[in-house]
Amino acid sequence: MAITLHGTRADNTDILTPDFDGAIIQVVQSTLTTGATSNSNTYATTGLNLDITPSSTTNKILVHCNFGWSSNTADFGFYCFGVNSTADTGTQTTVFNQSATNANNSIYFCTLTNLFSPSSTSLQNYALFFKCNNAPTQSVFFNQRGIGGATGLSTITAYEVVAW
Repeated sequence: MAITLHGTRADNTDILTPDFDGAIIQVVQSTLTTGATSNSNTYATTGLNLDITPSSTTNKILVHCNFGWSSNTADFGFYCFGVNSTADTGTQTTVFNQSATNANNSIYFCTLTNLFSPSSTSLQNYALFFKCNNAPTQSVFFNQRGIGGATGLSTITAYEVVAW
């Protein structure tokens, strides 16, 4: 759901649409309660994504994601944002499963945040992508605990920020 603030001043300009740098003028959030599995070293979508349309080509989009993950080994998983269906490896974060013994029984929670400059007023799609470090012997589980394990609630939130 997008939230856009509006109002009117005496001089017929928007009162609540901030005209100062760094103001947040739109917020969009999406949630996901299903899981995904990968045993590939190629980025794939987790299914967690959202659409936002910037109101100005100079504004920026701050994207923040909270998610759970696990692995079947004490190994690495890689997560990154995708922009308009393409993985952006410049936003990559590496997450490490701490315990091979309890790998399928544990879920680890992570946060990934990045500030994008789309330079566009066209719809932008932001998504979370993931891959394995040690494919095909490793499996990485997004938003779930092991194969067929309990799932969590993951969120992705985009904030349109007035350019500075």
